[in-house]
Amino acid sequence: MITKIKKLNDHYLGEVELNGKKYEVGNAIPGETVDVALSNHTAKITKIIEPSPLRVKPLCPIYEKCGGCQLLHIAYPEQLKLKTAKMKDLFASNGYKTEVSPILGMKDPAHYRNKNQVVFGFDAKRRVVAGFYEEETHKIVNYDTCYVQDSYADSIIQFIKDLIVKMHLTIYNEDKRTGLIRHIMIKRSKTLDQTMVIIVTSSEVFPGRQNFIKALLANFKKITTIVQNINSKKTTHVLGDKNIVLFGKGYIFDELCGYRFMISPSSFYQINPLQTKVLYETALNNVGLSKDDVLLDAYSGVGTIGIIASSKVKKVISVELEASAVADAITNAKNNNIKNIHFYCDDATRFINNLARKNEKIDVVVMDPPRKGSDEAFLKAVLALKPRKIIYISCNPY
Repeated sequence: MITKIKKLNDHYLGEVELNGKKYEVGNAIPGETVDVALSNHTAKITKIIEPSPLRVKPLCPIYEKCGGCQLLHIAYPEQLKLKTAKMKDLFASNGYKTEVSPILGMKDPAHYRNKNQVVFGFDAKRRVVAGFYEEETHKIVNYDTCYVQDSYADSIIQFIKDLIVKMHLTIYNEDKRTGLIRHIMIKRSKTLDQTMVIIVTSSEVFPGRQNFIKALLANFKKITTIVQNINSKKTTHVLGDKNIVLFGKGYIFDELCGYRFMISPSSFYQINPLQTKVLYETALNNVGLSKDDVLLDAYSGVGTIGIIASSKVKKVISVELEASAVADAITNAKNNNIKNIHFYCDDATRFINNLARKNEKIDVVVMDPPRKGSDEAFLKAVLALKPRKIIYISCNPY
């Protein structure tokens, strides 16, 4: 069916209405006339009849199959303009007359991710494949290189794919719950050039484990630690609860804004280190912090924001629900010799309500919630504190 793309939705997918039903269209640009094939609530472009002048050839070889990125068919400067316009529309649609600054983009938006995560399986010819799930499916898109993944990590993954075949290791089948290798996760420190390889297996029994490690270390000198993670559950979560350190210390370090942070297999750490520096410095420098301020870091994770802000304020209070993250945060503060930060393992809403009842003085609140965002109860709790400023950091403004 021939139709015109009128706008991009909140997921930056095209939106069209055909036969009284709305469909999402990937690889689309507003103003384009396209021919689409319909399937459930999605429509796939089969032919671009009138392309937009903003359209470019995606630099990623698997872009149209993978679904992991949405805007690589649009020139990067135009992507930034689209995102700025989206933010303006978001405020305006909620009745706010707010000035929105232009998006601060990257000089080179390629191969920036410090975490690569791939799943293993078989193709139709029973050859081992490694890659990413096609959008809204469990079909694996095999890949050699990815435009946004770290190139060194990609080379390790391709080596492991060949090594699995050479060593006759079995691949996990999520339906039958048989086989050994489930995922490979690689975490990289761009600043210190350290690499962690995490092998996610369905069982602790790993035939040829020492030969596997030996082959990796012989071919990749930047690997500083190797961890086997055991995930025997029927789950969509990548990591299980148990880690076995096979080589090195079981963690790596990265430097951010002049501070050093420990990254373990389960640590949450922003995946774009260059833009994380821009993000944190922009947020903290524009809020007008003083040495008399008490700053509350909610959803604090491993303590990155609070530790970076600590030199600018009198005291930092950090609250995080995940116990392992709090433990990592305490270690990070000690490693950086930070004395004016206090960590609490608690639900953020409950903790803040307790602060408000005690009339605790909080000057600035930094909130960086999980992907689902902050609920109304949390926001009411923050307002009860009556802070001078609130910094809201989010991967999804919607």
